Amino acid sequence: MAVFYIKQGSNIRLKGAAGREIITLPLPRRVVLQPSDFRGIQPSVCVKVNDFVKVGGPLLEDKIHPEIRIVSPLSGKVVAIERGEKRALLGIVVESDGRQEPVQFRRFSNNEIATAPAEDIQKLLLASGLWPVIRQRPFSKIALPTDSPKSIFVHAMTTEPLAPDIDFILQGKEGQFQTGLNVLRRLTKGKVYVCAQHGAQSRALTQVQGVELHYFAGPHPAGNASTHIHYLDPIRKGDHVWYVEAQDVLRIATLLAEGVYPTERIIVVTGEGAPKRAYFKTIVGAPLSLFFKEGTTPGVRYISGSVLAGRDIGIDGSVGFYDAQITVIPEGGKRTFLGWLSPGFDQYSFSKTFASSFLPEREVSLTTDKQGSDRAIVLNHIYDQFVPLDIMTYFLLKAVIGGDIEEAEKLGILECDEEDFALCSFACPSKVDVGAIIRQGLDLIDKEG
Repeated sequence: MAVFYIKQGSNIRLKGAAGREIITLPLPRRVVLQPSDFRGIQPSVCVKVNDFVKVGGPLLEDKIHPEIRIVSPLSGKVVAIERGEKRALLGIVVESDGRQEPVQFRRFSNNEIATAPAEDIQKLLLASGLWPVIRQRPFSKIALPTDSPKSIFVHAMTTEPLAPDIDFILQGKEGQFQTGLNVLRRLTKGKVYVCAQHGAQSRALTQVQGVELHYFAGPHPAGNASTHIHYLDPIRKGDHVWYVEAQDVLRIATLLAEGVYPTERIIVVTGEGAPKRAYFKTIVGAPLSLFFKEGTTPGVRYISGSVLAGRDIGIDGSVGFYDAQITVIPEGGKRTFLGWLSPGFDQYSFSKTFASSFLPEREVSLTTDKQGSDRAIVLNHIYDQFVPLDIMTYFLLKAVIGGDIEEAEKLGILECDEEDFALCSFACPSKVDVGAIIRQGLDLIDKEG
């Protein structure tokens, strides 16, 4: 066990933190499964409108690897298959019948897990539709069952603004969490790493067995999976490292113990625009309307995920498959008369541009405004203040923009994901979406092989 202290980065103390209470929500009337959540697959529809599906019944499968399935978290009727331009698949809508009748799969006892062949566990994860919770680096896509990972990382912390407290979520679930870790150990000949916040209190994150437990401390992005992999088991060309979210480790344990597809997910609702800020127990893919029954607030943006790495989904959207956070912040668009003359006591900045930079750190209110127009990208030292990886960010961007794949690989792009550069995008004086450029580079390398 080791503690890693990260210096590069910054914490954004947004207003609107959630209270430490868990509220159980009723079953949603319908859910929408969105193929865009599942990077790395070419989805093929397995159902038709008016088909009945059970919990764990397949909705989509990968055209290249049909054993990888996306399944329904509700039992009921398929009421719509939504398509966009050029018949691109946007989502499958399932309406609940209220019964939650599951597809039954094989059960494993704790003794069987300890001796079961990896192939048997892998077949169960694939057949049940729970395999997509396992993702790989590089490319941050669904892991291929044909690959052999050199290690598996359990992502048990996050440092994004207003992020859920994994330590709080895992309290009292140490037995279930350990069972899930035992399952992951069967899937690799390498090590299983559990990465948690320094100072974690739950026994699930202090008394794990059979795995390597490490703690990370410091500002965001100390909690990113890329940071953990970089310090513990760096990726080289040709390597595959798998990673799993801590809540999904619990779901893996439930699947093997009960033999049914586990749908439970705890979602934290945060942000100053949210009328009720708390932890909510619901199901995967729950619609946002389920969390805001008191009504919506005008002039706010609904984000699935954090303000740094999430996406705008609107009040009619659904929580992303991998997201455990909803953030609601005020929309921008309001202009201040002669704002450039203001000393900026209420403005937020990473530089010394405004007087607020000299005041004690406090909670801040941020809108969706970019606070400036797009400009030409220039060489600067700002990016490297926020990236703890051994990467020269500016030169990596130049390589990606120029389409120089070999140079991008030499500069370490295979270790990265776009979320690792979210702070760079936020602080960039040129208003460059650094993360989007990195994603373009990763997609190009993945496509070219």
